[in-house]
Parts: sequence; structure tokens; C-alpha cells
Amino acid sequence: MLTLVQPPHGGQGEGAPARRRRRSIPCLSLTPTQRKRLRAALRNLRAAYGSWSCLAEVMGMSVVAVEAIANGRENGSPATAQRAAKAAGLTVEQLLGGLVAADRCPTCGRSG
Repeated sequence: MLTLVQPPHGGQGEGAPARRRRRSIPCLSLTPTQRKRLRAALRNLRAAYGSWSCLAEVMGMSVVAVEAIANGRENGSPATAQRAAKAAGLTVEQLLGGLVAADRCPTCGRSG
């Protein structure tokens, strides 16, 4: 007679499998200033696109993730900054760069 045995829920070990902790890698993380500018850019893009769902679709992300980053509940990543820059039609440097005076060229900084 054949007896089928199913492994316990969670695999073959004792208890549930250990969860991996996410570690931020300093060279691949945004600085606090860059995170602040990314949040501001996402809020401005939301106004430009009209809704979070439209912006999230353009960026290829979930609405929950985009809103969480924009509202400061989650930290943005360089990949998120790249997606936001593409949605804005800018480079990442332009998106996360500092503010430029109105009488200066945003690219080179010369006065007009």
C-alpha cells in the first residue's frame, strides 16, 4: 500500500523559515536630502499626471508603493528615482539636484 506524506507547512524544518532582513547598502541608498527631493518630485508628478494610479502606471509600480514613498512612510531607492525621472522627462541628476534660481540656466547654471 502507498502512503503519501505531506511535509509540514513551511517546509521540512522546525517552525517557520527565518525571514530575511533588508539591509540598506550605503552606496546604493539615497541621502536624506535626495529622499526629500524625490518625495517632492513624486507629489509634483502626481499633480502633473492627475492621479496616483496614473503616475504609478507610468512608473511601472504599485499605487501603494508610490504613495508610501511620496508620503515618507517608505524610503525611495535609486531605481524609484530613475523611474520618476523618466516619467518627468528629466535625468536623475536634474530630478534630485538642488534648486536653481529662476534667472539661471538649470543645466549649466549661467545667468540668462
